[in-house]
Amino acid sequence: MKHILGFIGLSLFFLISCADQLDLKPENSLTFNNAFENEKDIVAGINRVEEIIRGNISIANYTPTVERGCYADEVSASRALVRELSSATIPQLPWNTHYQAINQANIVLPYVDQIPMAKERKDWYKGRIAFYKALVYFDMIRRWGDCVLIKEEIVIDPMAKSSWVEIADYALEQAKLAAKLLPPFDKAVDENGNTMKFKSTPCQGAANALLAHLAAWKAGGKYFAQPQDQNYNENELWELAEDACTEIIKSPLYRLANDPEEVCTSVLVGNSSESIYETEIRTYFSELGMLVEGGYFVLGGMYETYPVKPGSSLASVQYSDFKIKASSMKKMFPGDDLRRQAYFYKLDSLSHDSLDYKTGGYAYVYKWRPIVTYTEGWNIGKFKSFHVNRIWWRLSDIILLRAECRARLNKPEAIDDLNSVRERAHAPAYSASEYNGDLRYAIFKEREKELLLEGHRYFDIIRNGYANLELEGGFRTATQQDFIDGAFFFCTPLEAFTRNPLMRQNTYWFKFM
Repeated sequence: MKHILGFIGLSLFFLISCADQLDLKPENSLTFNNAFENEKDIVAGINRVEEIIRGNISIANYTPTVERGCYADEVSASRALVRELSSATIPQLPWNTHYQAINQANIVLPYVDQIPMAKERKDWYKGRIAFYKALVYFDMIRRWGDCVLIKEEIVIDPMAKSSWVEIADYALEQAKLAAKLLPPFDKAVDENGNTMKFKSTPCQGAANALLAHLAAWKAGGKYFAQPQDQNYNENELWELAEDACTEIIKSPLYRLANDPEEVCTSVLVGNSSESIYETEIRTYFSELGMLVEGGYFVLGGMYETYPVKPGSSLASVQYSDFKIKASSMKKMFPGDDLRRQAYFYKLDSLSHDSLDYKTGGYAYVYKWRPIVTYTEGWNIGKFKSFHVNRIWWRLSDIILLRAECRARLNKPEAIDDLNSVRERAHAPAYSASEYNGDLRYAIFKEREKELLLEGHRYFDIIRNGYANLELEGGFRTATQQDFIDGAFFFCTPLEAFTRNPLMRQNTYWFKFM
């Protein structure tokens, strides 16, 4: 049997538990007849779903997925195998907490209609539950591909996996329901009538962002669906994604930050007008404890050194597992592109040849800046984590996603969307001479620039079918059948096979076990 790598990044030991055969059993198997007697009980139940998503889905084990395709010019040997589709390292992550979130949502759902409340309050809670379920399944099909589909039932018996296409269809239904039931962000209020203030609040805009990304994933992923699952019209999905993006873009509630510097100092910190949905971390920092140590819930944890981390020096960048060449970034962000100065610390002056002995010729990533340091113990004064939220989607992402949808549908307005993001950065407007006239690839490359290290690139590559070109190692020579068999995804967690004769392993990875 080949070595199976279980990613032990942030607090993996928090995630692996002795659950039942599918890791699907509710945390509390008692009856719930008396558990939900009023609106506050409903709120507590839904908040528990949010808590699971915040700690164990948004933060823990975030990087092992996205690091397979995040931009890097050099990667340490210990991390390279993960990025190279190597049969020597079979990637595995537990999925039990995802199903805890689904089951917790299903426990609460039937009681919403049983408790006397105004219809708008019931819609608010049903919409939140639908959003969370769609979000969890969206995350699952991008990590594991095929997995077990649980709809409204509470499951304790063995179940077989469903295709990722079937799960995407269910998630799309839930996202549409959420977009219908949830109010705009400025109209969302809690059980006491207080206006919701955090962008971690599911709202109409967040639901449309989720709907857009779900539709785009299914549309772009048709090439790696099983042949029997490919009988759908991807253009209808691109239209759906485009419409969902437009609902967000035309809303007065969201606007682009003034410039890339504001993206770094405000948007990526949290709760800005450019943010559409994010996981609130700063408010719960103490509660999250070890989950946030190291700052690995954003990719800055693996890239940033000087000047963000106290005690680091110019030379510290040379010892990072992931490194970016200054020369590459000068080429990516030429001329007056404002992202050149905002996303990197003194890119031009620190890349002078006279400093190569210290810098190694690497760029200093500078996107995530607020930090928390240790206040006691032997680490006192040293970097502990970033004091920022995990941003899922921001407006420039949605504008560029709409550009991709329009390019897929051969709509010339795609160029307008592309240029609106470039204009903010003072980058040149699109020219048909770029990338041999391939507009969709130009949009992909713009997403790579604008959303650099924000966790989108691996999924953008998969959705666009660029794995042979943009990924590394075995991805360069992998066949379409390899992708259909599940090469993009983690293997099915070994814990899922306990007392479950219906469970089957990911086809691609099974041949290496």
